[in-house]
Amino acid sequence: MKHRFALTIYHKLIALIVALMVAVVGGLASYLSSQQIQEMTAALRTRAETYGSVMANQTTSAVAFSDRETAREVLHSIHADPDVASVALYGEGGIELYIRGTSTLPAGTPASAAPRVIDTGERLAAVTPVASLEGPRGVLVIELSKRSLESARSHVRWLAFATGSAALLLGAIAAWLIARRLALRLRAIANVASAVAGGDLTQRPIDDPTRDEIGTLATAFNAMLSQIQHLIAHIQDMARKEQDRLEGLVAQRTAQLDQRNAEMQLVFDQVDQGLVMVDLDGTLASERSAAVERLLGPAPAGGTLADYVRRFAPDRADWFALQWDSLREAVLPPELCLDQLPARFETADRHLELAYKLTAAGDRERVLVVVSDVTAQVQRQRAERDERETASLLSRMLRGRVGFLAFHAEATQHIAALSDGPRDADDVAFRRSVHTLKGIAALEGIDSIAEQCHQLESALADGDELATLAISRAIAARWELVTHKIEPLIAAASERVELLPADFQRIEAALRRNAPAAELLALVDSWRHERIEQRLRRFADDAQVLAVRLGKGPIDITVDVAGDLRLPSERWATFWGAFVHAIRNAIDHGLERPDERLAADKPAQGHLVLRAADTDGEISIEIEDDGRGIDWARVAELATLRGLPCATETDLVEALFRDGFSTRQVTSEVSGRGIGLAALRHACTASGGHVAITSRPSAGTVLSFRWPSSSARPDVWQFAG
Repeated sequence: MKHRFALTIYHKLIALIVALMVAVVGGLASYLSSQQIQEMTAALRTRAETYGSVMANQTTSAVAFSDRETAREVLHSIHADPDVASVALYGEGGIELYIRGTSTLPAGTPASAAPRVIDTGERLAAVTPVASLEGPRGVLVIELSKRSLESARSHVRWLAFATGSAALLLGAIAAWLIARRLALRLRAIANVASAVAGGDLTQRPIDDPTRDEIGTLATAFNAMLSQIQHLIAHIQDMARKEQDRLEGLVAQRTAQLDQRNAEMQLVFDQVDQGLVMVDLDGTLASERSAAVERLLGPAPAGGTLADYVRRFAPDRADWFALQWDSLREAVLPPELCLDQLPARFETADRHLELAYKLTAAGDRERVLVVVSDVTAQVQRQRAERDERETASLLSRMLRGRVGFLAFHAEATQHIAALSDGPRDADDVAFRRSVHTLKGIAALEGIDSIAEQCHQLESALADGDELATLAISRAIAARWELVTHKIEPLIAAASERVELLPADFQRIEAALRRNAPAAELLALVDSWRHERIEQRLRRFADDAQVLAVRLGKGPIDITVDVAGDLRLPSERWATFWGAFVHAIRNAIDHGLERPDERLAADKPAQGHLVLRAADTDGEISIEIEDDGRGIDWARVAELATLRGLPCATETDLVEALFRDGFSTRQVTSEVSGRGIGLAALRHACTASGGHVAITSRPSAGTVLSFRWPSSSARPDVWQFAG
């Protein structure tokens, strides 16, 4: 880096004195030489005028009589002057009476009333009229050379330059001496001042005994330096005393803090929760309660919280480290990063809950991690959940023995399909079993299995094979536990036959009219099968619960079954298991919330119809809602994106029943996987039926399932009344 040149006082003084001398000497030399030259020029002009005036008077007679000889005699004398370059006398009419030398003026220069001097550059020409008593009769022109004037002018200028240069040289030497003396004195003061400004107070006083301004400055500076040295010494003495006092206070305060920390640590060690401070870089602080290591095990020496997590929950450590990196790098707001950290951990024998709180001490931010042992709470919640699910299953069995047994048989079948995991990444049957099991488990009140099925669907969507297999086995283990608890109920339900008063009335009427034995046998055999009305009413109850949970209920539900229609539960179990998807889609996709219905000029309460009949040789089961209807434009858009045909209504219906096709953008525990309708149609067609769908915007949707009665006989009974 180049340093800019800075003028010192030394240089400035020399420059100032020299500049003043140049100005003064130069001005005087220029002025005096100019004045002298002007005076010499004026003298030459005066001489020329004098020559002209004197000679003009003496040549009057020569001009009057045109006497050349007289003119020559008179004018010849002035040639003795070396400055006279030429003389010319002209008579009346421009007659040349005398000419000597070469004139720079043209011949016959006219006379004038008064004498005049003409400067031709190299000469001064005095033009003088020669007059008699009668008036001007001729002209006398005398030219004086300016060579002597120029020579004198050069001499004057050279002399002025030489004199000025000598004066300037002497002035520069004087300026250098004066400036050097002043600069040395000022530099001595500046050196001491710089050293003092740099903290060196050991400088000796400045030795400058002169009584001028600089000497006065040096004396004042010496006094100031003495005062500063005295003040600094006083401050240092006070600082030593204050340091001794503060060290005593620090020692006393440190002892108090040590005692307080020991007391606080004792308190921490007595609480059940583990408390530990963590720096934003993840480093574990030394401040922690004894419960931390009791709950999580020994902490790694000098390690991070991620390393600690890896010891007791290695499967969560990578995700934990990733989120903590986001916190450290401030990629997201700290509160959001802390919310993303795992809050629950399961060790070999404990369930732990971790809470994170951002704290600030001065300008340093840290995270307080609170570890709570929630094992008892989790066990209590699981026990309550088990009791709740057992009570729900008991209630379902009491509401319909045949349907309950059918549910158990179908669920067991799906569990068997899940136990070994999917055959490949695109195992459609496996995905349908998972989705159907989730639906029937939720409707039967077994929320634990429904939640596990939802987790399994998420693992399948993420392609996590290890998680898929682990969750599948966990579902099988959970079902085995649930089945073990209800085995007495299943055994009791299998050995009973449910009869209603209407059944006794029918058999009594048949006996009174001596009905054929075949009719009586068929009537008795039908008692082993499930009433469709009972099955649909169970679906209605489940739909009401789901509608309330989704904020769309209570809703109005109608169950319409023509006669006492019964179907064999074993044969129809697969269809009934898949029918839950129709219920969930109608509530979640079809019906609007009360405020949405009011905005669309509909009754606030949605309406759902479940109907079944066996007429004209055909068994039909329908579900109808008065909701928003199917958005066929959205179906066509998604079909186009997936490369599916969408030109006709049949194409759109076919796309709607495709595996993985859903109009939902967000997946929930109820819908959004695009599996339910595909599984429902597959169950219907596998039992020999077909599906039809009718939907109008804002008017609702009707989903119809139909089978030939002949394909179901002799397992279908239809009794009037």
